Amino acid sequence: MVLMPVHAARALERLAGAEIGAGEWRAVLRFVTGLFLLLTAYYILKVIREPLILATDGAVSRSYARAVQAGLLVALVPLYSAVANRIAPSALVQYVFLFFVACLLAFTGLGRAGVPVGFAFFVWLGIFSTMSIAQFWSLANDLLTEAEGERLFPLIAIGGTLGAIAGAQIAAQGIPVMGPFGLMLFAALLLVGCMACTASATRAWRLRGTGTASVATDAAGGSRVVHDPRSGFTLLLGDRYLLLIACAVLFVNVVNTTGDYMLAELVSRSASAAAAGAADVQLARRIYIGVFYGNFQTAVSVLTSLAQLLLVARLFRWAGLERALFVLPMFVLMGYGAVALLPMLGLLAVVKVIENSTEYSLQNTLQQALFLPTSRDAKYKAKAAIDTFVVRAGDVGSAALVFLGTQLALGVRGFAVANVVITLLWLALVWRLARRHHAIGSYRGGAPAPGTVTGD
Repeated sequence: MVLMPVHAARALERLAGAEIGAGEWRAVLRFVTGLFLLLTAYYILKVIREPLILATDGAVSRSYARAVQAGLLVALVPLYSAVANRIAPSALVQYVFLFFVACLLAFTGLGRAGVPVGFAFFVWLGIFSTMSIAQFWSLANDLLTEAEGERLFPLIAIGGTLGAIAGAQIAAQGIPVMGPFGLMLFAALLLVGCMACTASATRAWRLRGTGTASVATDAAGGSRVVHDPRSGFTLLLGDRYLLLIACAVLFVNVVNTTGDYMLAELVSRSASAAAAGAADVQLARRIYIGVFYGNFQTAVSVLTSLAQLLLVARLFRWAGLERALFVLPMFVLMGYGAVALLPMLGLLAVVKVIENSTEYSLQNTLQQALFLPTSRDAKYKAKAAIDTFVVRAGDVGSAALVFLGTQLALGVRGFAVANVVITLLWLALVWRLARRHHAIGSYRGGAPAPGTVTGD
């Protein structure tokens, strides 16, 4: 297994501002590599899904696919919880990844046989993207203590940031040569590599001899599994702290997806204005939109990488997790407040670049770290429910808001005001979430805080 040289790893540690113990390097680098391979595979698949669905089903079907994803997750989350009750967590992660590899092989075979798989693949990829990443972070949450996670998660997340960039570039360069189904096979190979990395990281972390009690028990005999028979939804609805996390995730996705709609609306208007008088108006619009989003995604990727490399670990150390929770909603409040006053494409584009890059770097790391003080049941089953169904529910909620807003002719300014109102609610919720997280820390070592999820 290829890992970065020690001197390069030390340079990365200094650059990120992280603190890694001498006995932690082997496991941490394998976690970084595993997340890199996982996100590289996902972004390859994310690129190739577009020609597959648009070539056979059209753009409208993409919206239907989102709704189908949410509907399927209502059934899949309880099924996953039932399986999680019977399999040791470390083995469960490997089985889930193996299932996704088998799905990719099946899609490749069907596609090469001429079967139209675009719609089904789009639905599957939405489930894969949330479930696979949730599995990776569930395992990391299970292995690391809260103090270790807050110290090391920002560095581990760098692997995902770099993987997103690598995957998009591999897909862009590889699709003319390998085609979508050749890239599917390559992504399946990357997932196998991710499985090997996570298994190796698990063994390396346990050999440190400082893992949590639950991990040590599982490592010794492999027989200790999740004891609580409740499903992820039941666990979520029965705990105040988990509900606060779920609501925060819901608000993040509603605001962000609504902002995406606002940006698309302004870009479409600008494209029409720029293409006026062109010999081929439709072609001119496509070129304008393509150039804009190419530059936009590049800016998001670069800023996300810089934030993850240079800021996230330092912000965790300087401000702490609870204060860092306020960073994204405070910026979003100011950003969409400015857009409500001045609904211009240039301003909204800047707001969206900063919003997306902050969400993909800081906010994503925070959402993983929030599960560190929860029980093993919550880390696998409730987390799966939040990272899959609640995320997609946010997309559906935004779609409902857009539908209602267009019926009321709100316009971009009206949607910006709606995002401001939602963000105020989000800030109130974050305040309660930060207090609840602090209460869990205050009770650590004694009786559990009322209503919180505790360890096994």
